[in-house]
Amino acid sequence: MSIRDQIAPLEELATIDDDLRRLEEQIGKQRGSLEGMRAEAKVLEERLRSDREMLSQMEKTRSELSVELRQMTQQIERSREKLARSRNERESNAAQREIEELRKLHRDREEEIERLNTATEAAKKSIDATDAKHRNIVQQIEGTVEGTTRQLDDAESQRATRVKERELAVKKLPTMLYRRYESVRTRRPHPIAATHDGTCLGCHLTIPPMMFQKMLRQAEFEQCPHCRRILYYTPAPVRAPEGDAAAEGSSTSSRA
Repeated sequence: MSIRDQIAPLEELATIDDDLRRLEEQIGKQRGSLEGMRAEAKVLEERLRSDREMLSQMEKTRSELSVELRQMTQQIERSREKLARSRNERESNAAQREIEELRKLHRDREEEIERLNTATEAAKKSIDATDAKHRNIVQQIEGTVEGTTRQLDDAESQRATRVKERELAVKKLPTMLYRRYESVRTRRPHPIAATHDGTCLGCHLTIPPMMFQKMLRQAEFEQCPHCRRILYYTPAPVRAPEGDAAAEGSSTSSRA
């Protein structure tokens, strides 16, 4: 099998791998978007559960303080009656001190209840905002799942087809060339490149003249000394490979 005969299946394999890479990126992005929304919804659900528990506890504490406040009001009234019934200065002073202590405790409870009122109102507003955000995320998920699932199924079907086509393309190549291709592919998404004028169309750098002269005979594949891609000669200009080639070309050109 001549070098010329190997170029077409090699290009076919590289094209299939480019398509598979794009499909993998598409599938990953779509799954990531959906999973991201589901993860955000779960976080919001947990926050709602925690905030509602906290609100429930605050309301329970406020209710208990309100009961204490009513009891203190009754105790103050009884102490006033005791003061009115006092028969001497000692009993009067004791009743007065008791009233003052109860009044202080009463004020403290009122302040605590006021703080809890403010905190519960803030908690309710926070819960309402979180709940609205959660409902919005759930609606987005419900509206996205069907379309995303359909797109995922389509991408998965395309990937399965291209995987089968890749298996057939691999069989057209000599084993050693395929191993060489796979070795380069671990470092370069698009592991092959052409040249028609002595410039590697993968990295856009000039290859050594002696190597180019050797390639004109099309006796064997060469490897670009700069980007390490499998290099082959073509008499007509071809489009540069996609992927990292464009970015690499700009950076390597500046280095040259």
